[in-house]
Amino acid sequence: MAGSNLDAIVAQALHRIGGSFDGVAAVLRRDSDAISGRLRRGTDTVVNRDRLNRPDVTVGGVGPQDYVGKPIEQWIRPPVVRIAGAPELIADTMESIHRSGARARWANYTPSLFQDGLRGLENWLRSDGKQPIGELNERYGLNCTEMIGYAAAKAGVVSQRFLRRLLLVPRNADGSCNGNFLDTAWSERMGDWMIPEGRRVYTGAADSPRPQRGDIVMWNNTAHHVAMATGRTGKDGSPELYSFWYLPKYQLTHDPETGTYSQVVDAVQVTTVRELTDGMLAMRDPTGEPIYDPGTVFQILFGRGPW
Repeated sequence: MAGSNLDAIVAQALHRIGGSFDGVAAVLRRDSDAISGRLRRGTDTVVNRDRLNRPDVTVGGVGPQDYVGKPIEQWIRPPVVRIAGAPELIADTMESIHRSGARARWANYTPSLFQDGLRGLENWLRSDGKQPIGELNERYGLNCTEMIGYAAAKAGVVSQRFLRRLLLVPRNADGSCNGNFLDTAWSERMGDWMIPEGRRVYTGAADSPRPQRGDIVMWNNTAHHVAMATGRTGKDGSPELYSFWYLPKYQLTHDPETGTYSQVVDAVQVTTVRELTDGMLAMRDPTGEPIYDPGTVFQILFGRGPW
């Protein structure tokens, strides 16, 4: 990612949280700057497939964190409360959503989507909690990380209050976020908090540790994409996953109705680490250039979620 094609990185094509983007040029430029900054600070790591695995990899998020240059209450991670069988219960709910054929809108934190009422889970988290969590539909918007939180709430594993602390993004009164806050702070914080303890690296090697059913699986520490392990091995030999995103079934397209890359897709796809990784590497920007440098290798992290 540190090569000459950094200008071609598309924020909505990954699952790093983006702000409000009115055009493709803004998407490319802002995302490129954010990644470049993280690479210079050493907070985004790309590793070789033969990297030696370590039981724990720069976990972070174990207390107050200084992600934005000053301590704020938002960075105090909720206590990790281990609930017996929670990962399996959430995975069972993801399986149920997949089998139901439900569809939902992939919608990142973009302010215009929030203003248009297309951020369903976020709207519920901001409510008084008297209404039950909504049912997925083509106007119910959330992102890949939030889908796992949605399933956790549906499974009865977490409360609205817990998810509010874990997932809710700070917004101004008009729904916007301050500056490049989402790129420079929120994605790093999300990466730290979604796998708070005991994270490991999947390298693809024969002796590489593999995620268990219900483990969170994440591309790079800044949560480019977040999925959940089914506990099975896919036909391609890599770990099978539950995933909410357009890849690999759908291609990245711009939605003229919302002016974003938001799309209505399957609420849960069953895919694999290799399919998603290959799909990301095959992505092209609007000019047809590869989004990632040839030979880029992602760090695939996995571990139990914050429950």
